[in-house]
Amino acid sequence: MQNTTSIPLPSQPGQPAVLLYCRPCLDVQLMSPYDTAPLYRERGDDFEEEPDQGRNIFLQRHSGHSLTTLKKKKDKFSADRPVWDPFRTAYEEVTDGRETFLLKSWRADITAPRQYALLRGSLDIATTVTLPEEPLRSSLAGCFTSFTPLLPGLMKALQRTVSTLPSDELIPAYCSADDPQVSFAYLAEHHLRMLVQLDNKKKN
Repeated sequence: MQNTTSIPLPSQPGQPAVLLYCRPCLDVQLMSPYDTAPLYRERGDDFEEEPDQGRNIFLQRHSGHSLTTLKKKKDKFSADRPVWDPFRTAYEEVTDGRETFLLKSWRADITAPRQYALLRGSLDIATTVTLPEEPLRSSLAGCFTSFTPLLPGLMKALQRTVSTLPSDELIPAYCSADDPQVSFAYLAEHHLRMLVQLDNKKKN
């Protein structure tokens, strides 16, 4: 079935996936370049290959409807399992530019694609920023051996300072492999200058 919407859908490897949203039906489908890849269904002791019809079925079901795309909101994500777990149930905030929704995604079968559903609502997530105690403490102790007695106070001052930093100013690095609610980021250059100035004040 040909693309029946004017919205460009990914068809080549490397193109970003698109969340296609039917406004009248409150229905959503992830369109990716790999929609044409086959699915494998377990049949007894064997697996049978069959085409993935998800894209075609969605376009046919919502033919003539008002379709648009949804964009994910940065840092508005929650999951019950680590991000690498294929069976995680995840919630993320998405928007069509007018309204905000919760996008729920899950998978009941390892051989099946993830399923998506739109819910009314939003995520109430409080983000806190902290420095890892180690190896920071050990690094400071090794570099400034004569200031070892000052380390406890310095660590508290550094933690107090970074806790006031806006999380959207940090540079995303990677998510924790074990805890879906923890992610790691780099400090921006002006943050580092601020911490160095604080460090110098504590040692003087």
